[in-house]
Amino acid sequence: MITYRVSAFAPLVLILCCLGAPATAADLIDAIRAGDSAAVESLLAAGGGPDTLTGDGEFAGKTALMWAAESGEAGICHQLLDAGARVDASNPKGGTALMYAAVNGHTEVIRLLVAAGADARHEVSNGWSPLMLAAAKGHSDGARELVALGADPDSRDVYGWTPLMRAVHNGHREMVRTLLDLGARTDISDRNGVTATTIAESTGQSELARLLAKGNTESH
Repeated sequence: MITYRVSAFAPLVLILCCLGAPATAADLIDAIRAGDSAAVESLLAAGGGPDTLTGDGEFAGKTALMWAAESGEAGICHQLLDAGARVDASNPKGGTALMYAAVNGHTEVIRLLVAAGADARHEVSNGWSPLMLAAAKGHSDGARELVALGADPDSRDVYGWTPLMRAVHNGHREMVRTLLDLGARTDISDRNGVTATTIAESTGQSELARLLAKGNTESH
C-alpha cells in the first residue's frame, strides 16, 4: 500500500507557497529526500517541475524521480509520475529511476515504475541493467520482480558476465538460488571462458559451486 508522510518541512513550504515564493529545484529535492509527501505536493502545485534534477556536483543530472526511487518512496514516486515525470529519464551515465530502485532492492517502487512504462531491460554503456544491479547487491525479491516484469536473467554486460556470475562473485547465496529458480543458465561463459562455476571455484566458494552443479544438472 502506498502511504504519504508529513514532516516539519511541510509548514515552511506552505508558508512559502502562500507568499508566492517560487518552488526551487533544491526545495523539491530536499522534500523528497526527507520523505515529505505533503511538501512535495505543495511544491509541485507551486510550479515545481516533476523532472527537476540536481544541477551540479556529485549528483548532477539526478532527477527528482531518481531521488524518490533510491529512497524507496513509492508514494512520492506516484506523485511525481502523476505530475508528468518522465519515467525513463536518464542521468549522465545512462542510469534511470528503475536502476536506483533496483540497486536498493525497493520492490514496490520497481513494480510501480515498470507499470508506468519503465524499461526493465534498460542497459547503460557497460551493459549493466536493473537486474544486474539487483543481483550484484543480493536483492532477491527485486530480482524476482524484475524477471517477472520482463528482465532477461541471462543478459550480459560488456565483459560477458551475467547476473548469476555477479551474484556468485559477490557471494550472494540466496540470490544465486533465486536466479537458478528463475531459469538462469550456468553454462554461459565470458570471452575468457569463465563461467559462474569457474568463479565459485576460483574464489573458494565450494558451496556455491555445488549449488551451481546441482542447478546445471536439474536444467538438463
